[in-house]
Formats: sequence, C-alpha cells, structure tokens
Amino acid sequence: AVGEAAASTPAVIDPAPEPAAPAAPAETPLFSTGTETETPGEARPSKALVRTVIRRLDASDVEMLDECVAFHGLKAGDYAALLSAVRVKPAPGRELWFVRPALAPRCDALYGAHLFRYFLVERRAGGAMRVVFENGGDGFAVYPTVSHGLNDIETTGCTVGDCWIVRHAYDGKAYRPARCMHEIVGERTEPMNCEDLG
Repeated sequence: AVGEAAASTPAVIDPAPEPAAPAAPAETPLFSTGTETETPGEARPSKALVRTVIRRLDASDVEMLDECVAFHGLKAGDYAALLSAVRVKPAPGRELWFVRPALAPRCDALYGAHLFRYFLVERRAGGAMRVVFENGGDGFAVYPTVSHGLNDIETTGCTVGDCWIVRHAYDGKAYRPARCMHEIVGERTEPMNCEDLG
C-alpha cells in the first residue's frame, strides 16, 4: 500500500564454492622391473614354465644357457636357476606368469647391452601353458586393469637419449599397442602415434 515501507528483499548470497575434487591418483602398476632391477615377488619358475620359455629360444640361445649352467656349476639342464618368475592375478579363472632372466646367477644369453628378454605366460585350464607376449627392452610393468581377461602391460625401450613407452592391452587373441609415449630423456614426454613405432 501507498506509504508503507517497501518489503525488504533478502540479499542473495552466493553459496560457498564446492571444494575441488582430489586429483585421481596415478595408476600404479602391480609391479615393474628393469634390466638391473629385482622383480618384486620373484621366485624360481616351475619346470612347466621353464619348458615353455625354452621352446621359444633358438638353438644358439640354448647353447649359451648350457654354457652358463656349466660355468656356474649347476646341474645339467637346470635352466630354472637362470630364470625368475612372478605370478600375476588377472581375471578370475585366469593365471599369468612373468618370466625373466635372473640377476644372479646371470646369463648373458637373455641379456643385451642395456636390455633383458622377458616372457608373459598364461597357464590355461588343464595346465597347458602358452606365451602370450615376449619382448626385450629396458623396462616392463603389469597393471591392475584387465582387458579380455588378461592384465594390461607396459614396455619401455630406450636408446641413449630417447625412450619409447608402450601400453599394451589384450584383445582376446594377442597384446596390441593401446597408448604410446616418446620420452626425450631429461626433457619431456609426449604422446605419439603407435603406428610410428615401426
């Protein structure tokens, strides 16, 4: 009504801003290893694992292994002493093993100047084993993420000033590159097209 004081309008106060969500933690591998690095959880591989890996080697590699066995005074054919294995737990009902050359006793048959050879072996129902991935490089890691029943993995290969870091995912038949990075050591790391790996 005329002459009455205008009804006061409550002031609008902006609500306090929501606190920023914490940054997602960087994905942590189940384990990672390198040419001169002990692998967490490593143990002497079973005879079945050793046979599976030895079948992947050529005759000259096996000959060098035999020379190492003799040099270290091991029992003839004791290739297990020259290897180490780590069990990986992928999807339920699957069993995966990472096999690499042991650091001690060391055998150069499975080492290069700055790299080591390694094998990812799946133990299938009934106990049969097959190599699902093998490579040689400076570093290797297994991640908790699983694709088609098997863990994602990451390989690293380096030259004097560059490293190539490749995340691989299992597609049901084989491991395929899923993400690739190029690191210029001491400067920067940038994504790259996996098809450019050559």
